[in-house]
Amino acid sequence: MIPSTRATITAVAAALIAATGFLGPRYLAAGVLACIIATAIGWPHLMRVTRPWVTTGIVVGGGVLSLGAVALGRNEPYLRFMVVAVAAVTVASLAAEVFFPGRRGHAVTYVAATAGGGAVAASGAAWVAVSRTLGAEDLVVCGGVSLAIAAIATVSTSRAQLNTGLALGLGTGTGAALGYLFADLSWFSGGFIGMLCAVSAVLIQELYRREPRPRGWRSGIAAGVAPVLIAGALVYIGGRLLIG
Repeated sequence: MIPSTRATITAVAAALIAATGFLGPRYLAAGVLACIIATAIGWPHLMRVTRPWVTTGIVVGGGVLSLGAVALGRNEPYLRFMVVAVAAVTVASLAAEVFFPGRRGHAVTYVAATAGGGAVAASGAAWVAVSRTLGAEDLVVCGGVSLAIAAIATVSTSRAQLNTGLALGLGTGTGAALGYLFADLSWFSGGFIGMLCAVSAVLIQELYRREPRPRGWRSGIAAGVAPVLIAGALVYIGGRLLIG
């Protein structure tokens, strides 16, 4: 899958987060779940593991467990049970390699790939935690829109350094503009969130640029959606710093 297609997938997934976040936490949880499933299906092919269905099951399980803990939690901080989901994914990854071993000599690589996928999926639940935090609801829309624009900017020209500057500038500017429009945000808080989301898009795009191009549509979708899930944790941390 070519970089422009992958960036488009990132933009679409980010727009989905922004749209469902505008509708409310329940719709946002459904949007995040769709992103988790899309990532889980392609993650084994992206990481080249030999037991794809085992890895997919563990990644989906970790994401759903984390999402359920955040969505059903009654008191803040809503992410306090996400660490349990990440720990469960790590243990499940180790157990899977024991009962469903991969190629000899690649045990550590496969465990790390599966546990990493589970951590990425669990990070998506942070979007819902942001939406449920009093005073931070608009950060979801701000972050989703900024990430979508930054993702497109990462492939707007043939020069990587120029694309990085454009992505950071447009992401930050979009966030600042939305922060100015939303009554509960300031231009500074919106710009900060936009910058964090742009950083997520730029870093992941740069990592993929240095690796062999993912083969197949499933690995390409996972590569495109993963930055959106990761950005959820960045937006949550940024929201806690700005709003408390």
